[in-house]
Amino acid sequence: MRTTTLYWTGIILFSGIILLLLLSSILYNLNPDKEIPQMLLLRDSGGKIIGDAPFPPSFQFLFGTDREGFDVGYKLLEGAQYTIGAAILISLLTFILAFIIGVFGGFTRWKVKVCAHKFFTSFYFIPQAILAYNILYPVIWEPAEGFTTTLSERMIIEILVLAIIIAPTTAILISNETEQILGEEFITSARVLGGSSYFIFYKHLMPHLKMRLFLIYPKIVIQALLIIAHLGFFTLFFGGTDVCYTPYCHPPKPIIQEWSGMMGTNYKELGLSWWIFMAPLFSFAMTILLLNGVAKCLEGLVETSGHKISVSPLKEEEKAEKSERSIKPEHFQLREWI
Repeated sequence: MRTTTLYWTGIILFSGIILLLLLSSILYNLNPDKEIPQMLLLRDSGGKIIGDAPFPPSFQFLFGTDREGFDVGYKLLEGAQYTIGAAILISLLTFILAFIIGVFGGFTRWKVKVCAHKFFTSFYFIPQAILAYNILYPVIWEPAEGFTTTLSERMIIEILVLAIIIAPTTAILISNETEQILGEEFITSARVLGGSSYFIFYKHLMPHLKMRLFLIYPKIVIQALLIIAHLGFFTLFFGGTDVCYTPYCHPPKPIIQEWSGMMGTNYKELGLSWWIFMAPLFSFAMTILLLNGVAKCLEGLVETSGHKISVSPLKEEEKAEKSERSIKPEHFQLREWI
């Protein structure tokens, strides 16, 4: 009982931190008067310049400032909405697609299933970030004549494409879990007794599969975050890459403030002003660690509940009563043999 409580506490704590960060970012972006603090020059009490941007992390700037003097912490808060929100939406669509395909694949016995399984398995060996790069490049990379799509359209397209790319590997996992459960003896008994596929799915499959599905979801979110981060290093930023084609202009930069864009445009700062690159990298790492914590706690719950699941479950009180009725002290009385 204590172990289960610890697992639930971990799930609530880790997921609560992520949701709190996401909610804070949404509320911050909804503020029409939002403004990222900026400091280009630092002066002493006499007005003398004693420093210029970028400033390292301090009590005034917890995550430091970038070369334009903007507070990196505020930029991270502004971008959390897009990065974490996009990963959650991608994972949700991936989960829905993979669940439909995986459960259908677990029930079907068609020969085409073997070919589909081999095709989907190839996604384990193809780098998903490279696949996403080639598909999304014409949409996200700004052409010389400018974007023909709006920001919302580009975000929706990227979310859909990444969900479709991640779905095959997740569908195989759900299909294998479904086949494993459908191979149990109680499923065979239900089929013999005339149970329909819908009845087996609703009454027998889902009670055993639902906890495993909860375990899969945070891992999909991690996978989506990693792909978004990889695309950032390829200068394909979420929402679009602003490209300048005139001489003596800025290098490609993100259109919106999001973490992958902050990493992709500042990785050269690692040997100079390291905090400009490490701050978004730290945000990615902490989010992934929190999601890993949720996944580990869910694994513990699945293992704990797995020991209690049986084909014909009996309550502990019923087991004790049955044991007392079948074995009593008088059954072990000594007898004298003459």
